[in-house]
Amino acid sequence: MAPTRDEIQLQLERLLSSNAFTNASRSSRFLQFVVEQAAAGEGDRLKEYVIGVEVFDRDAEYDPRVDSIVRVEAGRLRTKIEEYYSSHGCEDAVIIRLPKGGYAPEFALRESEQLGAAQRQTPPSKSSEIWLSKPAALSVALVVLLAVVFAAWQADLRTEQALPTAVRIAVLPFHVASVDEADQIMATRLTERVTAELVRIGSLDVVASTSALQFKEDRGLLRDVAKALRADMLMEGRLIEEGDNIRVQARISAGAVDQKFWVDDSFVGSDLDELAKRIAVSATNTILARQRQR
Repeated sequence: MAPTRDEIQLQLERLLSSNAFTNASRSSRFLQFVVEQAAAGEGDRLKEYVIGVEVFDRDAEYDPRVDSIVRVEAGRLRTKIEEYYSSHGCEDAVIIRLPKGGYAPEFALRESEQLGAAQRQTPPSKSSEIWLSKPAALSVALVVLLAVVFAAWQADLRTEQALPTAVRIAVLPFHVASVDEADQIMATRLTERVTAELVRIGSLDVVASTSALQFKEDRGLLRDVAKALRADMLMEGRLIEEGDNIRVQARISAGAVDQKFWVDDSFVGSDLDELAKRIAVSATNTILARQRQR
């Protein structure tokens, strides 16, 4: 049986607070990112390029074939995980592994001998049983019922409080390396269509493209851009021509802290409308999943 998401999160916190990770900021960021992504059902996103950009702050031109930082840090991370489970975590119920050859972690529950021993215990003898009178039994039942009702009410309250609030996103003008006017127009059109598609989906508050256009040339710090546009999230994009097709490298940053949390360069095609739909849907799903985790 696999551990629950809450159990995985608690185990992640145990690892990060252990001696193996105390002074290892890179390994800690790496572990937290891959575990949280996998626990959220986003394990298929855990590719070398995405980790390099989102965890190790490589730019959109990062080439894993040239820069081996992710492979090197993955080896170190596996060593630290093994170190933890061979010492302080040797009796932990939840096991987190990072298999070689990939970056998606695996989660498992350790088989508990104590559980088996408890199940083999003989039932107590009648002489040790405590019998309650009918009035006392009714009182106990009433207390239990009230406790269950109160717990259910608390759970509903927490659920309501945990519902994500509307996130405000701004799509900044997409860049294209070419200075050709036609290519610049294409980048502008794709920016506008992604913005329009986000509005059509309706799950996010979207800053008007005319407002975001002021940051086409000079952006400065993303946190300043986010503040000016009153945006929680900022989307950026870069267009690369590949023959008759266009590859779009899109990323989203949390504006207030200027931290990238989503990067995807899998958008390839020649139809701008289709590209815009795919980018908008993927971005919306990612943001909503991130909000649900909070």
